[in-house]
Amino acid sequence: MDAFPFKREEWQAVRDSALPVLNATSAEDDILYESHFIELQSVLHTLRGRYGDHPVLLETEADFTNDSQTRRTLYEQARDIAIDHRLPTASIRVALAGVLLDDFNAVDAARDELTACRQEIFETGDEWEQSNWKELMLRCNFGTTNDARE
Repeated sequence: MDAFPFKREEWQAVRDSALPVLNATSAEDDILYESHFIELQSVLHTLRGRYGDHPVLLETEADFTNDSQTRRTLYEQARDIAIDHRLPTASIRVALAGVLLDDFNAVDAARDELTACRQEIFETGDEWEQSNWKELMLRCNFGTTNDARE
């Protein structure tokens, strides 16, 4: 499995369908969000038909999903497939850590995800990604503790 096997025009279709979802989210228009999200899912579904459950596709769907449990599940699936195929996991793990902290108060599980991608983030991540990682790790270390381990 290649890390990013998609053709330029295929990924442009993802970008083109994701922008209206972002705009609807910014406008806090749930009805518009739902209709545009369905279109984005359709584009991603088409690509999944060609490339299978590729981590990038699962991660992208999770990025735009409003339901916390679905987001968590998609990120976990993306992470597991990436690990199985020895693909990068940093962006997936950082996003998952954010969901674990924000939506589940799963501090220990979030810290575990961040710890697992530390080396990758600081070897290949850009300044923004590294800053985001540090911010989330600080929240894990100085935030509330999670009594029920995930």
